[in-house]
Amino acid sequence: MKVCGWGSQQSEQHGNRIASVVHLAAYFDLSGEPNPLYDAVNVDGTRRLLSALQGFDVEQFVYASTMLVHAPTRPGLPIAEDAPLEANWPYPQSKLKTEEAIREHHGQIPYVLLRIAGMHTDRCGSAFLAHQIRRIYERHLAAHLYAADPAIGQSFIHIEDVIDAFVRLVERRESLPPELPLLVGEPQGMSYEALQNRLAFLIHGETEWETRQVPGLAAKAGAWLQHKAAMLVPDVIDQGEEPFIKPYMVEMADDHFEIDSSRAHRLLGWEPKHSLHETLPKMVEELRADPLAWYHEHDLTPPVWLKEAEQQQIPGDQLLRGHEASMREARASSRWAHFANMGLGAWLVTSPPMLAYGDAAMVWNDIASGAAVMIFALLSLSGRMSWARFATAAAGTWLLFAPLVFWTPSAAAYLNDTLVGTLVIGFALLLPPVPGVSPVALASGPDIPPGWDYNPSGWLQRLPIIALAFVGLFVSRYLAAYQLGHIDSAWDPLFGDGTERIITSEVSKAWPVPDAGLGAVTYILEILTGFLGDRRRWRTAPWVVILFGLMIVPLGAVSIFFIIIQPIVIGTWCTLCLVAALAMLLQIPYSFDELLASGQFLLERRRQGQSLVRAFLFGDTI
Repeated sequence: MKVCGWGSQQSEQHGNRIASVVHLAAYFDLSGEPNPLYDAVNVDGTRRLLSALQGFDVEQFVYASTMLVHAPTRPGLPIAEDAPLEANWPYPQSKLKTEEAIREHHGQIPYVLLRIAGMHTDRCGSAFLAHQIRRIYERHLAAHLYAADPAIGQSFIHIEDVIDAFVRLVERRESLPPELPLLVGEPQGMSYEALQNRLAFLIHGETEWETRQVPGLAAKAGAWLQHKAAMLVPDVIDQGEEPFIKPYMVEMADDHFEIDSSRAHRLLGWEPKHSLHETLPKMVEELRADPLAWYHEHDLTPPVWLKEAEQQQIPGDQLLRGHEASMREARASSRWAHFANMGLGAWLVTSPPMLAYGDAAMVWNDIASGAAVMIFALLSLSGRMSWARFATAAAGTWLLFAPLVFWTPSAAAYLNDTLVGTLVIGFALLLPPVPGVSPVALASGPDIPPGWDYNPSGWLQRLPIIALAFVGLFVSRYLAAYQLGHIDSAWDPLFGDGTERIITSEVSKAWPVPDAGLGAVTYILEILTGFLGDRRRWRTAPWVVILFGLMIVPLGAVSIFFIIIQPIVIGTWCTLCLVAALAMLLQIPYSFDELLASGQFLLERRRQGQSLVRAFLFGDTI
């Protein structure tokens, strides 16, 4: 900051008298970490400016400080200018150090330390407010959590009221004390809970927004984990955006700043003409009018669905409201399924003694798995926790594998876990709404792929695959029962003991689990993924189609290979194995069409510059 040459130049051109110097320049960042620029710009820069001003006849020096130099208070106890000073993080600490530098180096220049509340504009203009609005607008889970008592809040001030305060300070400079700390802000700050409810009403029309208090230690650990995990999350998921909430913000969550501006009123006749409560509707209106512009103005990364809506010329606000309404309706119609899963979890917990498992590993497995299913199913009732549906399905998938992993000797345990696991997955994922699908993919786009004259995801394509998978399932379950010792023999109408020799051969024993049981699990997953999604799933859920196809085409080829080598390696055939292989073989042509349609769709999205991974995971439109 070269102020010496500037001083002599100004003196020559305009004389030596300066009515007022209003010092606004400052360095600020949201990292919460110390930065040399805090001292270089805020402290040393101000000191050099004051030094350069000593050669002038300066009637007033106004420094834009912050209310955060004060120690926080409690609701109902407003902060006055003589309240204790206690800055808790680098930015206000630098402001406090700058105030001390002004006291030491102001010389004969009268000064005002204008301690300003949290500033906002009609469009927002506050990073903290903008992120809070964004979280509620996008219905983030974090929008319902707070690391302190939601009754905590802080004073705000509109930028026009700040300007008014500066004007009045300059106009009344001759009547002011030579050393004047001054607080300006709304006398009644909004609590975090009140702010949440107001925004929820303005954005979503909801009169009350649930805000839960999270223990500070847990919130801080969560913020730390988010930042560490951000490096591992692919950019296609988080668009390369770092988490906004940082551990130091969690530490400040219970800091309450409620200020007393009576001194400003007494000396300047100043009082705020705006309030945050009255300005919030303008902010939300600006957001609704042009969401993308509002996001970019506040350096926020727009959600992908908002950018996609812009590309499809669908109003973002209209898309969001329509999507939320359809999701609420779908969740309401399928809520019973999560209660059913809770019942299935309870059934699992109580099954071992009733079914006399006689297998300690399976007893403890079903108790733990049943408890997990109940917990995740309970969480799945919340529309904000769609991940819990996948967690429930994961627990159900484990139930399919558990009897094989533990080589359970109990036929009852095997049957119980297979049936319950299948139902748990079905109730968790098969009923609408399918979790994770892009709102734009659901709101627009064709049922039939471009250039096709039929729908490859239609039920006429899927039902034959599902029916054939049932054939394979029954055969594989029967063979697995023999491998696990639940039955004494395996029937083979054509090759005598061929079935028993095949499924007890060295090839079968090379697997760590019963290979027939593994086939049964595959057929169950085929059946479930066959039912998952609607007629548009070739573009709304490509991951389902690809998973469905992978369980049929490559595994079908492997199955056929093993059939071919049976007489060569083992010296016999297996009738039931041939039936299962035929069922798998017949599935391939029915599944290939849908695989091709999804593949073409993904390649087209990539050709148009869209993210292939995102289209694969969340679907898209064309």
